[in-house]
Amino acid sequence: MGKQRKWTLEEKIKIVKEFKKGATISYLNNKYGISGCGTVSRWNKEYDEGRLGIDNRGKRKHQTELEDIDILKKSYALLMEIRSQQHK
Repeated sequence: MGKQRKWTLEEKIKIVKEFKKGATISYLNNKYGISGCGTVSRWNKEYDEGRLGIDNRGKRKHQTELEDIDILKKSYALLMEIRSQQHK
């Protein structure tokens, strides 16, 4: 498998703007040599959400998110314990 191309933010914005003006995804994939079938759609969505330049690949979840998950798990376990005691 070949090495994937790294697209700059400027290139992504240029391609997304072409897409918004009516260019088809297949046209853009052929014109720019984009290999992923959902790449332009994903860039368009990220552009609309203001996340196009953010790269979170390989990054761990924030500690607060992990703490929230632990709280939810403990709360659920407590709820299940309360429910089982009510049915006795």
